[in-house]
Amino acid sequence: MHTVGPRERHRRQTREEILDAALAVISELGAGALNMSEVARRVGLRQPSLYQYFDSRLALYDALFERGMAQHLDRVRAAADTNAPGLPTLRAIVCATIAFTIEQPALTQLLFRPAVPGFEPSEQAYRPSLEVQHLIDAAIAAAIERRELHPAAGSQQGTGLLVALTAGISSLQLGNDQFARPGAGRFLPLVQPAVDMFAAYFAPEKPAAWKP
Repeated sequence: MHTVGPRERHRRQTREEILDAALAVISELGAGALNMSEVARRVGLRQPSLYQYFDSRLALYDALFERGMAQHLDRVRAAADTNAPGLPTLRAIVCATIAFTIEQPALTQLLFRPAVPGFEPSEQAYRPSLEVQHLIDAAIAAAIERRELHPAAGSQQGTGLLVALTAGISSLQLGNDQFARPGAGRFLPLVQPAVDMFAAYFAPEKPAAWKP
């Protein structure tokens, strides 16, 4: 078992402090406004020292992206682990995703919108997103197996429609009533009806409504 020494523990702690400061900056100024000198100031480092932890602004964005996606994955995994397979899990995943975006508006800009020109997450940073997609696909597959959804719900267009419904509610809530409590506001109460609409559109007892 590898033992982490004091120097490495300090480095990891400082790295997390830098990420906390970077998140605070983009929360105040927007995802595209990350400033290395301001981050360094907030953690008490000279800017050249900051580059010992992150060698560029894009590297800092990448680490923020990985952290945010890992947090999103945790929420989605918890939803999948604590609900019955199929539609109940799918509903819980949509609710967990929207709750995450409302609670983390700055990370939402970075994770789900092209808010930073020229930034593309690394393969490592993007990996949690692939795991989220796997959990969504598994929930849809379970719903199809249980005859809660038509097989067309598992197509690329079907999952795309679910993502569009989720992103639409999130965007409208953030844009119009960001500080509403969970389940309140103009748009958060639409989560359950939106999933019901998705389920009705891909009802198992009728031919697929969606035409690829």
